[in-house]
Amino acid sequence: MRGPLRSIAPTPSVLACAGAIGLFGCAPAMPASMGHPLLGSTSPPFHETAIDDRSVDVPGTLRTHVTVIDFWASWCGSCQQTMPALERLYQDRRAEGLVVVGVSVDDSADEAARGAEAFGVSFPIVHDTGHGLQDAFGVSEVPTTFVVDRSGTVRFVGRDPSSIQRAVVALLDR
Repeated sequence: MRGPLRSIAPTPSVLACAGAIGLFGCAPAMPASMGHPLLGSTSPPFHETAIDDRSVDVPGTLRTHVTVIDFWASWCGSCQQTMPALERLYQDRRAEGLVVVGVSVDDSADEAARGAEAFGVSFPIVHDTGHGLQDAFGVSEVPTTFVVDRSGTVRFVGRDPSSIQRAVVALLDR
């Protein structure tokens, strides 16, 4: 036999969360970012020609877009997961204003082109000749991905494809 039913009173934290959802909606939260000096700062601007001769201007004319800047290399094991995930995200969300730029730190543009083809990416790939972009963004290892909001501010820095996706979705859905 069961005991008498008890009334369960909501705790203050449950009430606060419920109130916040009611006041602010249920927008996706920005995932935790790895610590990086550029986080919360304006993205370093750059104008480069991609390996397929497309012009890439960041943030420049892309300030009206959410921009993902992914530093990668063809020899990078983790990039084998990140690059295809970014391609899927790019295909799914580019109509909503998502721009993705890959920055290859390979030794040559030919290696970058072969890597991009192997990963099956269609977004522009810039070869970082002389590592000027790597230095400007403070990248010491690959993959490292920056998510930049529509105003040109770096809002996320990380490596995990699902966290990158959550950051992009949170910014696109604002």
